[in-house]
This record gives sequence, structure tokens and C-alpha cells, in this order.
Amino acid sequence: MLDADNAAFIQTSVSISLATCGVDHLPNLMRAVGCKLLDGGRRVGIFLNATLAPALLADIRANRRVACVFCLPSSNRTLQLKGEDAEVLPFDPADLPLIAEHLADFVVEVAPEGVPESVVRTLFAYRPDALVMVAFSPCAAFSQTPGPRAGQSIGGTP
Repeated sequence: MLDADNAAFIQTSVSISLATCGVDHLPNLMRAVGCKLLDGGRRVGIFLNATLAPALLADIRANRRVACVFCLPSSNRTLQLKGEDAEVLPFDPADLPLIAEHLADFVVEVAPEGVPESVVRTLFAYRPDALVMVAFSPCAAFSQTPGPRAGQSIGGTP
């Protein structure tokens, strides 16, 4: 589903948001603190602060459907991935360096926009023992970069 360019893109200094909806069709959204590719790039793992996302995690456990958006603030390049097999997995502390690197890179990314490091660190604060990983196989991908191609499918079944 992900070509090499998009696989590299989602692992850069992007803003990551994961969304779900419940049986009531009300959305839940959570900012993630990082991601990594799994199973040779066939799956995406999203790191979340579980204490801030109980409704989102309940949705995943109930229906396994997610939409994940990756946006680079400096260019507004945006990619959306959808999955129908999401699962909530325990967090592996070996992934803490990935999160630290992602947040450090994001601080550098948004600094020119006037966002202080303290704001980024506050918005993305977490306790390692509160983290989980949501893993899913992308089944659809869309360019969501503002412009004439926004919403264009770039793979999978919309």
C-alpha cells in the first residue's frame, strides 16, 4: 500500500492524528506521539497516550476501523491512511527512542511557525507506562494535501 516515498514521509517530523468512530457514528480523534512500520512495511504502528484516548481505543476494540492522517506543517503535505484491522497492542519500551526522535524532529519542524518547544512538549506529553501502539494494515490511502488533488485516492479501496 505504501510506496517508498510515503513510507519515508510518515516517519518524518509529521503531525500524526488517529481517528475512529463508534457505533453511534461520533468521531474520536487523538494526536499520536510517533509511528513505525511493521511487518516489512505492510502495517503501520501508531504510538498513543492511552490515558487520553479511552473512547478511541474502545472504538478500535469494537470495530477495528481507523483513519490516520500524517501532515508536514511546513508544506501542508498530507497523507491519509485507512485501516479495517486495527488492534491495540502493548507498548514496547524499546520504541522510546523512536518517539523521542519524532518529537525532537517535530519541534524543529514547527519552530519556524512560531510554536515554542514547551508547547510541543506539553501537547505531546506522555508517561511511558501509559503508551500503547495501534497497529493496522492500510487498505486505502489518499492525498489530502490542500489543492486540486486533495482527496485523491492513491491506493487501495476507498
